[in-house]
Amino acid sequence: MHVNPQPALGLIRLLVGEVKVVGTVPTGAVLLCSNHPSYRDVFLFGLVCPKVRLLVDNKVFSFPCLKGWATRWGFVLVAIPTAVGLLQAGQPVAICPTGIVEALGEDLLPYKTGAVRIAAQAGVPLVPMRIRYGNYPGAWVNRFSITTQNVLLFLLWPFYRRGATITLGEPYQVTGVDARAETAELRRRMLAL
Repeated sequence: MHVNPQPALGLIRLLVGEVKVVGTVPTGAVLLCSNHPSYRDVFLFGLVCPKVRLLVDNKVFSFPCLKGWATRWGFVLVAIPTAVGLLQAGQPVAICPTGIVEALGEDLLPYKTGAVRIAAQAGVPLVPMRIRYGNYPGAWVNRFSITTQNVLLFLLWPFYRRGATITLGEPYQVTGVDARAETAELRRRMLAL
């Protein structure tokens, strides 16, 4: 099942507003690696790469109302063997190396090494990607747990609907020999966008 972004265009306009894309995704099997400042991000991956398969946490599949949408959109449970198999079959795959939403868009959460290990095992390039929304909440949300922050932001989305800019970096290869160092390099490249 491939992601089809066309039905999501209305949702993107509703939830995000105007979206500007800077750069392009190479054709073929690549691993898109993006920051994760909002739950709205999931709709933006299909906008930049219509056939991308997004790797998501199993919590997405545990909620009955989300499971149907996740299946329809071609989301895949995060698992290195599954991601490697999709990439080796020629499909583009997307992942957020932090694993969870970072509501302030500040990139303070640590990156996990999974993206580097997946790309190295599949022998495909990483493509750094950065999403910037036009409006983030203030530091007032920091007093709450990350879960509460995300619930608040989900409920308050109309106040943070100010468009987005998606910037794509140059693809590059990793070896997987030192996954921590290569993950630090991925983070550096993503923050530079």
